Amino acid sequence: MIGAKWYYWFLALISFVFVLLFSRATSPLYAYVGYDAAIFKQMGMAILKGKTIYLDYFDNKGCLLYFLHALCLWLGGDFVILIFQAISLTITAILLDKIISLYKEGASRFYILLAGFVLLLCFYEGGDLSEEWSLPFICYPLYKFLKSYNYDKPLATKDLFFIGLCFGVIAFLRINNAVPFCGFMLCLFIGYLLKKQWKEFIIKALAILGGILTITIPCFLYFYLKAGAEGVYWMVYGTFLSGFDYLGVVLKIHVAVIIFYYLILATFIVIHVISLRGNRLNIPIIIAYLLFFITFGTKSSEHYQMVMMPVYVLCLAGLNIHMKRLKRALIAVLSVCVVAFLMRPMGFLLIEATDNDKFGKAYSDFSEKLENIPETERDSIYNYNTVMAIGAGLLYSNNRIQSNQVLFPYLTFWLKDMRENAKSLQEIKPLWVMISHGIVFPDDMPYLRDNYEERFVFHYDTRYMKDYRSFGVEDDIYFFRRK
Repeated sequence: MIGAKWYYWFLALISFVFVLLFSRATSPLYAYVGYDAAIFKQMGMAILKGKTIYLDYFDNKGCLLYFLHALCLWLGGDFVILIFQAISLTITAILLDKIISLYKEGASRFYILLAGFVLLLCFYEGGDLSEEWSLPFICYPLYKFLKSYNYDKPLATKDLFFIGLCFGVIAFLRINNAVPFCGFMLCLFIGYLLKKQWKEFIIKALAILGGILTITIPCFLYFYLKAGAEGVYWMVYGTFLSGFDYLGVVLKIHVAVIIFYYLILATFIVIHVISLRGNRLNIPIIIAYLLFFITFGTKSSEHYQMVMMPVYVLCLAGLNIHMKRLKRALIAVLSVCVVAFLMRPMGFLLIEATDNDKFGKAYSDFSEKLENIPETERDSIYNYNTVMAIGAGLLYSNNRIQSNQVLFPYLTFWLKDMRENAKSLQEIKPLWVMISHGIVFPDDMPYLRDNYEERFVFHYDTRYMKDYRSFGVEDDIYFFRRK
């Protein structure tokens, strides 16, 4: 027992060092304030200023993410966020260790867990992302489900209530992150239906529903009391419905790559079946392989794959190869594939980490530029179209919130309800406008030229500030004031 206690403290230390070194959006080692993370912090600032998120300020993630950032900013700022990240990652590591222990013992447990940390690093993209915060709530249901399956014991009603609680938290962090959770829960309930355990099915479903409602009801009440039915509608759209619109924009599927990965998947399934040597087929491991290669095959943005990290760890733990030569060959092939696949995000991590001083200079230069705007007008800056929350990060670094409703401007172009409700500059009549070379509505430029005057330009180094997935090179932000 004492050994386990110290082992968990060791995992806590590893987790803290991990976020300190690699969470560039919150670590005191870096000047960088993040892309998406800058939006989350601005939403937190808005809550602390009494604003109604989604209605006054909009972003397409769950409200719990913004409440968490509001709490951390109220308690002390970015370093408090870092501490909460370390706690979250420690819980994730402990739960992953428990999952691995269902399949492996001894030193191999720690080596597989270490491989999980390496994969997490490659998907991390600066830290403080919704996927990172979701990991403990993905790992707990996964552990309970696998333990129940491996020991052929039904899940207790209490466990299912907490599993529902986890789903509720994930849903109100970011609904898209529930993909691995839903896969294994679907497997669980199909089992009840195939055995025709109708009563058991209803009881278990009600237990999960009770956990979900424990999270859902307070969230709905908060927005209803804050802004009535309109506040609830925009919360539901921002938390749930917008996620499906956004997914259609960012998902990039390459058929040839998918076929290649499924051929590898078939090989791994055959190896897994052979390695069982007469034991029953482990269905969860097969599902894990399936999810593993679906995610790798899509090759979408790296941080989206962070929620699949527990599934990758499960795949490694469930692979039981006794033939030394085959094992070495597999390790070599896997290592080459992982290095090749993850070279790009690791390269950007290295570039941005080594350019830390330039981030600091950009924020200080921007602070000097803000001196051109009177103090009373600095919360009246409308961020028109700066790519990937660069404008939000610059403003947050100076404790300012942009004045527009949509904090990530490109959501205005990507999300259906945002496009339908988008207002022109002539309708908004902002006092200040910050605008880059990105997408511009056709009617806005003539109005801007006729009614605003350019006051100054902020120039930044594209190597360290531009979004490497952006829609073009962006190196200037123009500031206009209403005449």
